[in-house]
Amino acid sequence: MQIIKNKNIKWWLGVASCVALFAIIGVFSYYKMSFVLNGVQIVASIEHNDNTSLAVISGKAQNATYISLNGREIYIDKDGSFSEKIALIPGFSVITIDAMDKFGKSKEKTFQLVYKEGSPLVAFSR
Repeated sequence: MQIIKNKNIKWWLGVASCVALFAIIGVFSYYKMSFVLNGVQIVASIEHNDNTSLAVISGKAQNATYISLNGREIYIDKDGSFSEKIALIPGFSVITIDAMDKFGKSKEKTFQLVYKEGSPLVAFSR
């Protein structure tokens, strides 16, 4: 304990600068590698025009390298955006979007739809 008390200001400044440097490196590393910890993030929505039985499901899958819609692979652009047309059938339907990143982490987004011809589309997401 006596050894630490006898250190001069130059030694304390050196220790403090080393601690600050390692803290900055740690925060920067966490910021740059957070995509590995977070995995895939999916944001999607369904748009439907009342006079047709087609709907467009579009959105963005951040950090995804593979994405499928009801088991069928769909293509994403460089920033992870996608847009796909689907045919609606009257009654209850379930639409599932699966995405996977390059590290094997996956995420699933499910829409439950109720469609009746001539009426607006009702969709529930989980």
